[in-house]
Amino acid sequence: MRAALYTRISMDRTGESLGVQRQSDDCRNLADQLGWTVAYVFTDNDRSATSGKVRPGFEALLDAMKRGEVDAVVAWHPDRLYRKLGDLSRLMDVAKGVEFRTVTAGELDLSTPTGRMVASIMGAVATAEVEHSGDRKRRAAQQLAERGIPKWREAFGYVDAGGDRRELDPVAAPLIREAYAAVIAGASLADVCKLWNGAGALTLRGKLWTPGQVTTFLRKPRNAGLRTYQAQRGPVSRDSIVGPGAWPAIVDEETFWAAMAVMDAPGRAPGKRTVRRYLLTGVLGCGKPDCGGHLAGNWQMHRDGSGHSIVYVCSRCRGVSVRAEHVEPLLYQLVAGRLAKPDAVNLLRAELHDQAEAEALRIEANALRAQLDQLGVDYAEGLLTARQVKTATEVIEAKLAAVENSQHDAARVRVFDGVPLGTAAAGAAVKALSPDRFRAVLGALVDITVAPVGKGYRASNGDRFDPERVQVVWR
Repeated sequence: MRAALYTRISMDRTGESLGVQRQSDDCRNLADQLGWTVAYVFTDNDRSATSGKVRPGFEALLDAMKRGEVDAVVAWHPDRLYRKLGDLSRLMDVAKGVEFRTVTAGELDLSTPTGRMVASIMGAVATAEVEHSGDRKRRAAQQLAERGIPKWREAFGYVDAGGDRRELDPVAAPLIREAYAAVIAGASLADVCKLWNGAGALTLRGKLWTPGQVTTFLRKPRNAGLRTYQAQRGPVSRDSIVGPGAWPAIVDEETFWAAMAVMDAPGRAPGKRTVRRYLLTGVLGCGKPDCGGHLAGNWQMHRDGSGHSIVYVCSRCRGVSVRAEHVEPLLYQLVAGRLAKPDAVNLLRAELHDQAEAEALRIEANALRAQLDQLGVDYAEGLLTARQVKTATEVIEAKLAAVENSQHDAARVRVFDGVPLGTAAAGAAVKALSPDRFRAVLGALVDITVAPVGKGYRASNGDRFDPERVQVVWR
């Protein structure tokens, strides 16, 4: 009798294959007792029989049985061979003339209806036990989540304090707070990469940060001290939060959700390369009548062939253009001058809110939305007429618009974070902003249109630039 030994273990924590080796020793002893010759040994170490992943050893066993190279199969227990009825069915398809023995459960007879029934029952029992085990593990994991126990041991911004205790990393945590504030203020993920990499705060694997890694990290509710359970990948929602975690927060909840709102905003996804490459692409409006386009940066050769420079050209009509070396310094100068004026603080006076007020606005907005939903229910139940619903809807929507405007104002305040408004130092702070931050300031502060050069322009005018072509409207 040519026997094939099959061994399998679902999890090998040490990687030393000791579990399957013990099974192999016991199976070989049984084969010797039966007088069978061990022709093959098939093994699936650290491989589940229920995950749906391919088991190479099991597939090789089936192939050997199909070729008629195996007269008997020895396993430590039937559940080492199969835990799903589908795998049992595949065994029975190629089991003609093959005997089955197990070390712990004796003979497995697949040649008779009764034997196949018993094998099916054992498979059903194994499947049920796997499902019950999964339920127990999921419930235990949910309980840990509800208690706020962390499911992670290492994380950027934290240090392991032993057991379930985590403490803030005194070096990385301040950088993470700075990153959230920068994103809310309009900085890009590339800016955050420069901040962290420049400070030597590398990933846990000692690598430089990339924008993709930064966005994944900043979306972790863990950073706000929040515990999740079975959270979906991608943008996080409040519905995935189970409760507070048993570890200190790096940033408060308001800051975290404000950053998520910025990162999830339409148009936040990376756009064309020119948007990131040239400072004012998409910022400058075309002043040609009836165009309505925006200028985009391009490299162009000088007329005298002396070199190249960045020129912003209307991407729609191609009839308006201006050199970067002319318009960029002008806008830095205008913005710096405006924010250095004593009355610049008035830009924020109506929008300044403390955290308690911001949370109150959020609660009020949610309550108003709930009232709108309830109007639909009351109308469906005949408690309100259509006219009453219309009137009530208009009143509630007006209140909601006012609250949302206040919330938007609070977000606008963050755009100027770090700029000392109304002081001489504002100019230097503006010039030190990253391109993304400067674009955010421009978007909150001013509308810019570049007018055509006019009929009197001649190519012989060369590099002459008329600042009056840059028309600025302060918001």
